[in-house]
Amino acid sequence: MIETAVRERSDALVRTLLDSIRIASVSLTGEGIADQVAFLKQRLEGWGFTVEVHPTTSHPIVFAEIGPKDAKKTWLTYGHYDVYPADEKQEGWRTKPFEPVIEGDRIWGRGAGDNKGQHLALLNAIALWKETRGELPVRIKVILEGDEETGSVPLPKFVEENRERLKADLCVYSDGPMFPNDQPVLLMGVRGNLGLEFTSKGAKRNLHSGNFGGVAPNPTLNLIHFLAELVDRDGKLRVPGAGYADVKVAAADLAAVQSLPLDRAGFLESVGVAPTTGDDSALFHERLMLRPAFNVSGFSAGYTGAGQKTIIFKEAVAKADVRLVGGQDPDVVFNAVKKFAADRGYSGIEVKSLKATPASRTPLDHALVPMVKAAVAKGFGREPHVVPALGGTTPDFVFTKLLGLPSIVIPLAPYDENNHAPNESTKVSLYLSGVRTGMHLLEALAK
Repeated sequence: MIETAVRERSDALVRTLLDSIRIASVSLTGEGIADQVAFLKQRLEGWGFTVEVHPTTSHPIVFAEIGPKDAKKTWLTYGHYDVYPADEKQEGWRTKPFEPVIEGDRIWGRGAGDNKGQHLALLNAIALWKETRGELPVRIKVILEGDEETGSVPLPKFVEENRERLKADLCVYSDGPMFPNDQPVLLMGVRGNLGLEFTSKGAKRNLHSGNFGGVAPNPTLNLIHFLAELVDRDGKLRVPGAGYADVKVAAADLAAVQSLPLDRAGFLESVGVAPTTGDDSALFHERLMLRPAFNVSGFSAGYTGAGQKTIIFKEAVAKADVRLVGGQDPDVVFNAVKKFAADRGYSGIEVKSLKATPASRTPLDHALVPMVKAAVAKGFGREPHVVPALGGTTPDFVFTKLLGLPSIVIPLAPYDENNHAPNESTKVSLYLSGVRTGMHLLEALAK
């Protein structure tokens, strides 16, 4: 019955996603945010939800509810309607980012994978259940935020202030990529993320490198040396109080990653380079899920145009993100990095925190795992892997730490979704599998 319902309404289900992609909703600039909120409110109310739009210090949070208030179980789900910026010309998009295109099984457009194609699949599952089966078997609460791509800053406050209203039995939502070859997975947590900005300052003005080279401070070289001391060639932090020496990995987590396969060829085809872990599948997943990682996401210094300018520039700036695991506290890591800069003599480098999201975990052996796993297996027609964590970051901690809920993430985007990059996409087949999965989850919760 579920398969038939999804197949017969597949065109309408896909249209909902296309309509959402056409509304830009870029959190960094605010472009299209109000229109996306209006779109969601209209669709949700049309499906029978009660909807509230909560203003925040940034973009609104949409909160919706549906289902019997006296239901035995309550399911909390989450998504983010904001998307990453997209510069069609500079980034080299093959299609217009906010004019979705379907080619075969692919849907191209910004937000197709991250996160519109994921939260809309589950919301459509709820709507389709109500349309085809009538009353929902559970109470459902929905949080849709507009600031995930910039750090989810307003979300913790919203959750804290609405703790009673957000009471539930479990949190299940969709985000992140699947494994290669469309292998479904259950993610039992996420790595955290600390965004950092380093500003290296020197003279009060740019200097001639011949007249001052060797006697004036060089902010660019100082910043390069600092970053080289901060992290080794394998991406391991050398900062006391924030690096590998402080991370403890549970035996159950290590056992879980040892059983996960590595599609090295799929990785190579998707990203164009081989993994730095070689053929060691356990090490690949351990580094991706259970270990911290340091990434320089931007570096601005000097002149890089045609020809040459022999100048010591007065300032250099780098931006970085640190993926956090286990009990690492973003504030502790930030303060450790600041102290490291001072202790190593980099007085000319200012360290600033841009955003901070803690890591979050739900036990691998939680009692709800078999039920969710079975729903995913029915929705996709194949058994999912149960893995410790997503390598990326979502605000999962608000569900596990602030609300005390078990939280399970079901990725619905392909491994090569290209989120945060040009030519983002998802697959029609995965989107519809997500709808089926949501309906099977409702079926399981009804028992």
